[in-house]
Amino acid sequence: MNKFVVSVADASHKYLAEEICEMIAESARQRGTGIAKRSPEYIAKKLTEGKSVLALTQKGEIAGFCYVETWGHGKYVANSGLIVHPDYRKHGLAQAIKERAFKLSRKLYPEAKLFGLTG
Repeated sequence: MNKFVVSVADASHKYLAEEICEMIAESARQRGTGIAKRSPEYIAKKLTEGKSVLALTQKGEIAGFCYVETWGHGKYVANSGLIVHPDYRKHGLAQAIKERAFKLSRKLYPEAKLFGLTG
């Protein structure tokens, strides 16, 4: 697992928004599922606000992504949009991203009820 860096995103990762959107769309197409489409602007906002988790390869390529969504004025939190690039599946990356997203959610919203969503 050490060939990936899983961390909270920040404004410096905004440039990855379009690529993340393409990765989500391609995954939905391949699986024939209704993964919710997100705009690059929406993803960029999650990256910039520090409300998302990225998995990058040692070369800086995007390997996976997940973001934190809230409702009820922060009473409820969902870890949503989990995606792992097909080239990097079967390495335990989804689990690592989920764990980091859970920790981020707890840090940002310690009193919230947490949910895990994909799509």
